[in-house]
Amino acid sequence: MNDDGPLPEAGRRQADAQRLMATGLVGQATVEALRDTGMTIDGNPRVEFDLLVTVDDGDPYPVTHRQAVSPLVIGNFQPGASIPVRVDPADRTRVLIG
Repeated sequence: MNDDGPLPEAGRRQADAQRLMATGLVGQATVEALRDTGMTIDGNPRVEFDLLVTVDDGDPYPVTHRQAVSPLVIGNFQPGASIPVRVDPADRTRVLIG
């Protein structure tokens, strides 16, 4: 692999997460459902979430989002839970939980 090639998938996800934490809009989401994808990242299960996202007191809108979650905190994300999210201002379907 040469240094000027594309980032590996994990590197892209990490860079996207850092960008959203720095520049994303602050929002809230309600967990409607979650599913185990069968994948793990660094020992953490990658979970698919169905979320109802609200930003700036606007109307809630649905988003399906995948993110690795520590097994220690997965109980915080059960259906009905309200969780903080960061939302990409250029594409409001791209979110980061946390």
